[in-house]
Amino acid sequence: KKALVPMVWALEHETSLKCLITVISTIGEINTRESKEILIAKLRNLTKKEYGKVLKALLKKKKIKNYSSKELTEVLLNYFVISFLKITFGYFKFEIDTFGLISELDLSNIERYSSSQNKLEWFLESIFSLQHLTKCDLRFNHLTKIPGNIPNSIKNLDLSYNKIEKLSDFSSFTLINSLNLKSNRLRNLPESLGFLTSLEKLNLRNNVLSNLPRSLNSISSLKILDLHGNKFSSLDINLNKSLLELELGWNNLHFIPKSLEALSSLEKLGLGGNKLIELPEWFGSYPSLKRLDLYDNKLSKIPESLGFLTSLEKLNLRNNEIENLPSTFKNLKSLKVLNLSWNNFTSLPDWIGKLSSLEELNLWGNLIEKLPKSISALSSLKILDLNFNKFEDSPPFLKEMERRTGLIIKL
Repeated sequence: KKALVPMVWALEHETSLKCLITVISTIGEINTRESKEILIAKLRNLTKKEYGKVLKALLKKKKIKNYSSKELTEVLLNYFVISFLKITFGYFKFEIDTFGLISELDLSNIERYSSSQNKLEWFLESIFSLQHLTKCDLRFNHLTKIPGNIPNSIKNLDLSYNKIEKLSDFSSFTLINSLNLKSNRLRNLPESLGFLTSLEKLNLRNNVLSNLPRSLNSISSLKILDLHGNKFSSLDINLNKSLLELELGWNNLHFIPKSLEALSSLEKLGLGGNKLIELPEWFGSYPSLKRLDLYDNKLSKIPESLGFLTSLEKLNLRNNEIENLPSTFKNLKSLKVLNLSWNNFTSLPDWIGKLSSLEELNLWGNLIEKLPKSISALSSLKILDLNFNKFEDSPPFLKEMERRTGLIIKL
């Protein structure tokens, strides 16, 4: 009882969030009838509308009397963290579950309301003390680091568009399924990343990474990996075969990493904006691939094996040095979008008319003077871009397609 007297005074008069967290936690740990009554009395006096509504329901049903000291402590801690954030930053979105605990917190770009940058970093430890938080958005906040006390309850964490250079230990961070670290300053990743055994989506776009921890291979749940805009010149680790989407655009690749051959489940592969000169023959061994980006490279020849990508729907070969396509391309019956702009084509093959699903064909910026009449067989074609070629006029059969099917011709 003597210990509770100064605690009660501090609970009513303390202005520091960290001190309040300590006081409330200590009262909860005392765990007597008196300490529990103090916590309940404090909860009855909470005034914030968002909390008042939830707590009113709890009090009405008398559920709160059945709460343990630990549960009462958690509700109070959640309340004070939110209250201090509101005093400092003003409006932001958050979700409260039926037990009065924060489940989702959106603090994206919250620094814009603050008079000084990096003020949010003062609150990070307190924010991550919310043990029932499942979704947290901290985008656009000039953060330079993150504390190591991230709650294990987190399933979705967005730290994109900050200034983070180094990550803390992830060994206890096992429930997360989406981690966004896009547009930071990361040069390397900890081996403990491999402990994220529930991770499905990892966004590392626009950092300065040149290698990956070998432990990444152990994440069998990983489906989407975005490495666009980094410094990779190779990919030495074997990624998990369960991967569905891999983005390696705008790196420093001169060749296709051999490790990619085993990723037979891929549905989307991005390799645009590199320095690729050729593609390996095994590159056609992706039976489920739906989208392939090879734009802005130095390719002059396409292997016949690409014609075996029978699930392919979108193929972007923009801005290369290609003069012709292999005849196996006529097997791409699922292809809907084909971008061949800014290459060195002087003509198209007759079999182009066999691409029965084609909806958009972009030939902008080539050297084509005339088109094969077989194009008129493309009954699904909606857009045909012929700008910056050597056409004098649109062929009559195209005008007929324009009239009959509503084809949009850009010439």
